[in-house]
Amino acid sequence: MTNWSKFVSVTRNLNLDGKGDLMAFNTKLFSGLTAAAFVASSTIAMAEITAKDPDAILRAMQDFGLVATMGKDDGGDPKISSRVSDTKFSVYFYGCEDNMNCASIMFKAGYDLNNGISALKINEWNRDKRFAKAYIDDEGDPFMEFDVNLAFDGMGEKNFADNLDWWRLLVEDFEEFIEW
Repeated sequence: MTNWSKFVSVTRNLNLDGKGDLMAFNTKLFSGLTAAAFVASSTIAMAEITAKDPDAILRAMQDFGLVATMGKDDGGDPKISSRVSDTKFSVYFYGCEDNMNCASIMFKAGYDLNNGISALKINEWNRDKRFAKAYIDDEGDPFMEFDVNLAFDGMGEKNFADNLDWWRLLVEDFEEFIEW
C-alpha cells in the first residue's frame, strides 16, 4: 500500500462535520495549506532589508532622512558613509563572500578627544548599555559600534528604521556621556 493509499484509507474513516466526506476533508486541508502558504509568503515579503543588498540599506537610510553615500572599505566590501546630527559614521558590511552577499552590518562612530577617555569610563558605558559597545583606540579616543544581524531572512523596513532610530539615540547618549 502506498503512502497516498494509506492517507485515503485513513481519511475515509474520519467523520468530518458528521458527513465522513473525503472531499470536505480535502477542501479543508487545501484551504489550510493555502492560508499557511499565504502567511509564510507575507512574512517573507516583509523582510526587505538584508546585508546581501547594500543598496536597499542605503535607500532605507535615506528614506529615514539620513544623507548616506555608498563606497567600499579597504577590503573592497560595501561601506556606507553617513551622519546623524553632526556626527559622521560608517556602516560596515561583514560576512561577505567576494565583496557581496554579506550577512551583517555594523554602525561605527569615532570621536577625537583632546584628552582621551579612560577605560574605566568606557567600561561604565558598556556595563549600562545593551545595544552598543564602546572602546578606546591607542590614543584614548572613544569609538562606539552597533551590530545588526541581517543574515538569512533579514528584517522588515519598519524594524530596520527602528534600528536606525536606536543608533541615533545611542549616538546622542554617547556624546553626552563622553561630554562631546
